[in-house]
Amino acid sequence: MNRHRLDFAIVGAGMVGMAQAALLAVRHPKMRLALLEASPESTVQLSDNYEPRVVALTQASRELLEEVGAWEEISAQRACPYVEMRVWDADGTGSVRFNSRDVQLPNLGHIVENNIIVAALRARLGALPNVELVNGFRLESWWRDCGLWHLQPRGEQSDGVEGLREQAEIVQTRLLIGADGARSKVRDLLRIRCQETDYHQTALVCVARCEKSHRHTAWQRFMQSGPLAFLPLAGLGDDNHCAVVWSADNALASELLMLDDQAFALNLEKAIEGRLGKVESVSERFSFPLRARHAERYRGPGAVLVGDAAHSIHPLAGQGVNLGFQDVRVLTDEIDRALSRGLEPAHASVLARYERRRRGDNAATLKAMSTFKSLFGAGELHWRWLRNTGLSMVDASPMLKKRIIMRAMAV
Repeated sequence: MNRHRLDFAIVGAGMVGMAQAALLAVRHPKMRLALLEASPESTVQLSDNYEPRVVALTQASRELLEEVGAWEEISAQRACPYVEMRVWDADGTGSVRFNSRDVQLPNLGHIVENNIIVAALRARLGALPNVELVNGFRLESWWRDCGLWHLQPRGEQSDGVEGLREQAEIVQTRLLIGADGARSKVRDLLRIRCQETDYHQTALVCVARCEKSHRHTAWQRFMQSGPLAFLPLAGLGDDNHCAVVWSADNALASELLMLDDQAFALNLEKAIEGRLGKVESVSERFSFPLRARHAERYRGPGAVLVGDAAHSIHPLAGQGVNLGFQDVRVLTDEIDRALSRGLEPAHASVLARYERRRRGDNAATLKAMSTFKSLFGAGELHWRWLRNTGLSMVDASPMLKKRIIMRAMAV
């Protein structure tokens, strides 16, 4: 059989997996890495139109992308800085305004389309000589021997039957990193259980062109049926386009998906209370169910989980990918520390330190998102009073606003 001996094998070539491969490759140029992706090889097509699936990158995430050499390409495409965030309760007068001036920074973060980040990371990986991107690697089984993981891919289909190729490649690696998403095959093969919460909501995403400029502001209105966010986009000649993320109870989401574009635009305009004037047009809509997942462990013998393979959260604060990028940085820091002390990167103490540093922080964020969802979804008078009072108190406290911003930006 063909055998490939690696230092690191990363399963999953999404944003987090590619960032993990790039950071390890940049910091350890003499080590061999492979990024193993199940989907067939494909190129990322960048459109002249905005892509509705976006990420609200924090300063910490931007610094990570700068370190791996991808940010320059991202900023040369489309990355919209936002300087303010306005949040208000649909049932009352409570509101809070966060501004980058509160923390003496030029912005609070950047709204970037997913495909732009993916294209920049893929281009960067192609320029790194110690990384190989392997498409079509559908992990079937593995075993561990002499401190190495041996990864066996599933073979090609033949007459409708899928089996293991006789000459299938076996990949050997010192450390296996699972970055293969919320339905992680790596997590399943490690027999790591996952706690799951169904929010009974669906997220609708699209791009809206509005009558008024977004003013480089992220707008978020909390309703009992779920939060609605208008996130600013720039780079195509105006400041009137926003990426829309509407997290709605399943029944309402089904109704919204059945509307034609004009009717949906009118509903959007009403839901955001006309803050950006008339919603003049909307793009194609996409939807996905909302669930929170958290792995009970982040590690197994010689293997570790990062990103959505370890945790996935409600999108209301836009922290999902940022948490994954923080996993990448912390895991890489712990690997650096281990190698400087002469330890194997897969040493149990190394992975345990990573798990201690990240699982508690991620658990706190998941808990906060679930609490926000429950609090703003409650219609009783006392809960409405508590929400509005709390928002007004935060808005009146510069110190509290600064702490919240710094926490959200991971700086």
